[in-house]
Amino acid sequence: MWVPLQRDKRSYESQLATNHLGHFQLTAKLWPALKKANGARVVNVSSYGHQMASFNFDDPNFTNREYETLQGYGQSKTANNLFAVELDYRGKAFGVRAFSLHPGSVIGTDLGRVAPMALFQQMGTHDEKGNIFPEVAAKLKNVEQGAATSVWCATSPQLNGIGGVYCENADVAELDEGNIEHNYDDPLSLRGVKSYSVDAENAKKLWTLTEEMTGVSFPGN
Repeated sequence: MWVPLQRDKRSYESQLATNHLGHFQLTAKLWPALKKANGARVVNVSSYGHQMASFNFDDPNFTNREYETLQGYGQSKTANNLFAVELDYRGKAFGVRAFSLHPGSVIGTDLGRVAPMALFQQMGTHDEKGNIFPEVAAKLKNVEQGAATSVWCATSPQLNGIGGVYCENADVAELDEGNIEHNYDDPLSLRGVKSYSVDAENAKKLWTLTEEMTGVSFPGN
């Protein structure tokens, strides 16, 4: 997240390659084992950041548009959500269910290590000396709390018979159609899921594109 424009050896933009394409390729390799597991779950750690960008099917790798790092990050997190939607659709007949989730705003992850301090100051989370405001820090999750929704998605019986949904705070997230007010200085307000990131048609379209980009398909599916 917040990285400058970088590309992998295939010339794919690094956040898309790392946050989505790699997940797809790994899951494809695990697919035979997942189908045999008699109740596997695939959990994609997405982010509220999916709200920063829908998936740009015309130019996913910023070949013909100016690079904006948070657009790249948001697109990759939207891809996490869409991957879970289509994977769940394809997997439920084999007992494989898929989920995506926002872990929350978590302190101590080093996720923003390459971001300029001016960005955090602009967001209203840090003072002029680069220190996080205590009232903001008090609302952030610790690492254990940040992991909780991942564990819940992987294990909770409350999700039996459910799949393809985006979760947060150990619950299925509310659909955000402009009804939720978001403020970066209040991490608890950074919630909700955009409909474009859980849309079934977008999910199928992304699946096809991902197969083309990676040259990988799910065996026997």
